[in-house]
Amino acid sequence: MKTINDGSWFINKARRKIAGVCAGFASYYDQPVWLVRALVVLLALCFPVAVLVAYVAAAVFLPARWVI
Repeated sequence: MKTINDGSWFINKARRKIAGVCAGFASYYDQPVWLVRALVVLLALCFPVAVLVAYVAAAVFLPARWVI
C-alpha cells in the first residue's frame, strides 16, 4: 500500500506501538511494519545506545501524520 509521500520522513500516529517511528519508516519505504520493527530490535541488540538515541530523536523531531 503506497501512501501519499511528499519526500520526507514522518512518524505514523495511526499505526504506532510506542511513538510511531517504525510505522512511519515502514510507510515511507513501503515495507511491512513488522519487518522494520524486527530490524530495529536486531540493531538494538548490537547498538543499544545508538538505537535509543536515534529513536528518541526521530520521535521528537519528525513531523507526525495519521496514515492508515
